[in-house]
Order: sequence, then structure tokens, then C-alpha cells
Amino acid sequence: MRISTLYLSALLVFFGGSETIFAQNAENGQRLSQRWCLPCHAVSPVQGKVDKPRSLESIANTENVNFDKIVSFLLLPHARMPNFPLSRKDAGDIAAYIWQMKK
Repeated sequence: MRISTLYLSALLVFFGGSETIFAQNAENGQRLSQRWCLPCHAVSPVQGKVDKPRSLESIANTENVNFDKIVSFLLLPHARMPNFPLSRKDAGDIAAYIWQMKK
């Protein structure tokens, strides 16, 4: 009984969170990013200027950042960013677009 509980826990850890990513629409996230994010953020670090916020690619490749943290960040009020009227699905779509840039 205990082994099956451990096995189930391991499966949830490894595969439980990834369902959220796969349920999102990265193409819609790209469209939304063009509207809401790209006026300030660059897509890749090469495109970024010194006076602009971090690129989306650098956000995706930041240590300890994951898909769920990006979604949460997009849904919370920001001190330095405008607060956009994003639904949870739209925030998930943008996060999926950003997360696919992870190397």
C-alpha cells in the first residue's frame, strides 16, 4: 500500500503540472503577447535594449521560474507593469508561449 502511494505521488509530481501547460494555446499566447507584452519586452535577449524590461526568453530561462509562476505573476498586480485585464486562460496561454522559449 505504501509503495503504491509513493508511486502515485511521484507520478503526480512528474506529470501532474504538465497537463496545465499542454491544455494552453501558445499560438493565442503569442498573439496576446504581441498586444500586451511586446510593446515593452523583447522576445529574445538579442532584441532587447538596455532600457527595456527583461526579454520573454530570459524570463523563461530564469532559475526557479516555471509555468505556474509565470501564470501567477501575470494575474497578480504589478508595481512596474500595467495591470492588464487577463483571464486565467489568457494568462495560461501567454505563459505557454513564454515557457516554450525555455532552453
